[in-house]
Amino acid sequence: MKSLALENHFETVKTSSECKRLFTDPTERPKSTLEIFHIYGPCSPAAVAGTTPVNMPSAQYILHRDRQRVESLQSRLKSNSTTKKYDSRFQDTKEVAYLPVLSSTGSYAISISLGTPQQVQTLIFDTASDITWSTGFHPYASTSLKIISCDDPLCPWLLPHHTCEKFYNIENTCYYQIRYDSGLYTKGALCMDILNITQTGDEFPNFPFGCPIEVQGQILAEGILGLSRAPIAFVTQTEPTYKRVFSYCFPSSTSLTGFLKLGPRDYPNNIKFTHLIANPDYPSFYFIDIISIRVGHIELSIEEFDLMFPGNIIDTGTVITHLPMNIYTTMRNEFQKQINSFGYQIVQNPNDFFDTCYHNSIHLINIVPTITFTFEGGVDVDMDDSATLYALDEWNIVCLAFVGNSEAGQFTIFGNTQQKKLEVVYDVEGGILGFIPDGCL
Repeated sequence: MKSLALENHFETVKTSSECKRLFTDPTERPKSTLEIFHIYGPCSPAAVAGTTPVNMPSAQYILHRDRQRVESLQSRLKSNSTTKKYDSRFQDTKEVAYLPVLSSTGSYAISISLGTPQQVQTLIFDTASDITWSTGFHPYASTSLKIISCDDPLCPWLLPHHTCEKFYNIENTCYYQIRYDSGLYTKGALCMDILNITQTGDEFPNFPFGCPIEVQGQILAEGILGLSRAPIAFVTQTEPTYKRVFSYCFPSSTSLTGFLKLGPRDYPNNIKFTHLIANPDYPSFYFIDIISIRVGHIELSIEEFDLMFPGNIIDTGTVITHLPMNIYTTMRNEFQKQINSFGYQIVQNPNDFFDTCYHNSIHLINIVPTITFTFEGGVDVDMDDSATLYALDEWNIVCLAFVGNSEAGQFTIFGNTQQKKLEVVYDVEGGILGFIPDGCL
């Protein structure tokens, strides 16, 4: 286990037993702000209650699950030569809803409540998922629950991919089925009930979500809060209150908490905005345009077409950023060149996920080059070592926290490791995405 000085720099496989909260006093928390926590970190409700250990799964397992999630995402993002991008100011994206993708073990969660009386749920918030669902919700313990019928016009609008089946003793309900690449399977009815954002006091009386009747396989947390652009997702369903605006900040360590802020507010002067791109072929996702990439002071020689085609999505649930192989290879080679100039040698990686790893040391941290992504509009996002290196503590090595896609024509997925310490602001109605540096620790 690395020292405390090193721990805050990397995504770790083990966590400190001490939870360090961003808001030690609940009265300090801004309005409409929720605390977020890593699902396997010491700040998770289960760890705080002492019901689960705070040790995270092995790096091998985390990265294996992350790869499964990316494969699940790429299977939805079928690219073709006719794919075009449209500016979100002119393109309506409230058309098609998709079922969630596989959630990874590197995900962050929040606590909300559903029903009457309130049932507290721990849900992974996921910008690539549409429908909110929870295995911890007990439908018939709530006096305010509504089951949506297949005959209800809401059924095909909110859940285009549905069947009509029996839910407990109720016939002809609007039914969903989700099968993930990992073998996880869940099915149930589309329900409505009171959603209470417990840390803000905001209530939404007819919030649609999935009530599972069957779950097979391993699940993380109790379910998913869908934050995509789909009609059924949280962002659209809470539009009258939060105006389709939200932001979050992932902390640098799993022992720290971050935040999820809901609704518009005044932003600091150092916020930088790029356009969100609405792609009618994939209307649920958040697309952005990457213009260039720098490693240290060296701008990589990459054609702009290669950076923009077939598209780039920003995602909260993917741990490691996945790039087209030619772009990743160019970045990796320059990164290796700069690190190796200080006398470091690449070490053999015990797993098959990364190909650029070094022995961990404080000196290495000090000489790691900043990686900068420039997005449309001249928006530079600098990534320090906490967003550049991924620690494999079992072997005391750290690796470049990017990988190449497994197939040509696959999309770039900008993962949550590269978003650490940034406050990322989604103004979906305005069609812009903002970055605020040093949004959290």
